[in-house]
Amino acid sequence: MRKASILALSLALLMVFSAVSMASTLEEWGAEVKAKLGGTEITVAMATHPSTDAFRAMVAEFEQLTGITVRWDIMEELYLHDKILTEHAAATGRYDVVMMDVVWIGEFANRKVVLPLDEYIANTPDWFNFEDIVEAYRAGLGMYNGQVYGIPSAGESAFVAYRVDLFEKYGYDPNSIQTLDDLLAAAEFFHGKEEGLSGISMRGRRGHHIVYGWFQALYPMGGNVFHPGTFDVAVNTPETIASLQYFVDLMKYAPMGIENFSHEEATTTFMQGHAALWFDATALAPWIEDASKSAVAGKVGYLPPPTGPAGAAGAVAGWNLAISTNSKNKDAAWAFIAFMTSEAKAEEYVRNGGVVTRKSVLTNPEFVAEYHYYPQILESLERAQILVEKGIDWRPRIPEWPRIGEALGLNASLALTGQLTPEQAMERAEREVESIMRMAGY
Repeated sequence: MRKASILALSLALLMVFSAVSMASTLEEWGAEVKAKLGGTEITVAMATHPSTDAFRAMVAEFEQLTGITVRWDIMEELYLHDKILTEHAAATGRYDVVMMDVVWIGEFANRKVVLPLDEYIANTPDWFNFEDIVEAYRAGLGMYNGQVYGIPSAGESAFVAYRVDLFEKYGYDPNSIQTLDDLLAAAEFFHGKEEGLSGISMRGRRGHHIVYGWFQALYPMGGNVFHPGTFDVAVNTPETIASLQYFVDLMKYAPMGIENFSHEEATTTFMQGHAALWFDATALAPWIEDASKSAVAGKVGYLPPPTGPAGAAGAVAGWNLAISTNSKNKDAAWAFIAFMTSEAKAEEYVRNGGVVTRKSVLTNPEFVAEYHYYPQILESLERAQILVEKGIDWRPRIPEWPRIGEALGLNASLALTGQLTPEQAMERAEREVESIMRMAGY
């Protein structure tokens, strides 16, 4: 009886929101939301992040438009995951909206921490425009097992940055960098060309960071974590070993101490003029172009990720906004998500420092003129979509990924520092990943 009552209540709430969502303009929608949900208070759990800052800059308008009051619980990314799970396990209903990393989506969906959003999307007015979100983000960030669990709120791929001034000075054509071999050749050419100049700056720190750097070569070289369509471990295949060997070879032209570089050290080194090339997240380009912080601002060009023997591939990473299953204010939570991540508010969001997720912004001539690397971001995302269409997650979206990533990161680090060969590292990693998967019941 109790289950039937809960189901009836959920359907009623969805019908309420469906009725609200037929308004054709943002203002009409806001007025109808206010009539139905005005006076509701929601709590949003988010990480410290540029997107969080952008949403907070927009919240006053949302509150005035809808009559919904927003409370924030903002913390470091390191703590957010565990805090969300703790509140969920205790069924406190404290959080209505949660910020969800792509690598958490499998865990959160399987444990019913967050709700599927397909019905909400279907009943939201055209100004939201789900289809305008970059395809690689829609499928690669927010979906799991064919359902939408999160709306992409901050997305990134990876691309190559190069010093235009150095390439011109030494007559090196950046357009010649099409393949991973070309990238290696360019890094070798510039390494030591001038005092204190390295060929390339990337991530190499043990754990997540070295995996991020190495995986730029993994998929273009035909490697994988699992054999496609299965959970059979593929980290000890010739292709995966070759991709790690390539990364180790490329890092010979990186700065001293590369084994300690996260994205911050990698990007700062490039910004200080100590590397000719950089290969990292598209979301970091604003740092490079910030003349108040970067010595190379205005002197940088960008290239999509190079191809390999297996073709083109690209990274996809980022954050989603999702509705907590235990929320007592699910419709108000969706109203917040729909407003903040909509096409109607996308330009304002980016102007406030948010990380772009929508095609309408990436192709807007005004924004392209201001952010000259937007076309290369789109190219990178098109290459990321190649993996999505093959059904391959750049980082597998399963609950076990954090432990798998740690195992891969440890062994890749031992290869980078010369303590193991890539073959030995991947032989060890295979045993460790297989053990993790067995323990998880795969």
